[in-house]
Order: sequence, then structure tokens, then C-alpha cells
Amino acid sequence: MAGAQKVVPDLETALRRVRSYSLPREHRRLQEFGQSSFIGKILIVEREALPELATAVLVREPIGF
Repeated sequence: MAGAQKVVPDLETALRRVRSYSLPREHRRLQEFGQSSFIGKILIVEREALPELATAVLVREPIGF
């Protein structure tokens, strides 16, 4: 499940959003607990061999960053 606000037009914009928008906010959130954040893994699904096995649920409310 993901918030629809995360949908962007292309991969370049998506990666830029992760690095310049989501990561700084997550880092600030974790600083409250004495921790820091980093990008460990990014999953990119380009296409699915069996589309019926993959489902993405977009919700109108903001979920996460």
C-alpha cells in the first residue's frame, strides 16, 4: 500500500524524490531516537511476467513520506 502522493512521472523523478524529500524527513524522524537513516535498498519493478501476481494499492491519504 502506498500513498498516491508518491506517484511521479518517471524513474529519475522517483529516485530524486527518495533522496531529496523522503530521506531527509525520515532522518529527522529517527534523530528523535538517536538514530540516523540511510537508503539501503530500492526495489524497482519494471514489468511483471505474471501481472496477476502483483497488486499495488494506492490510497488518497498520505502514507509515509
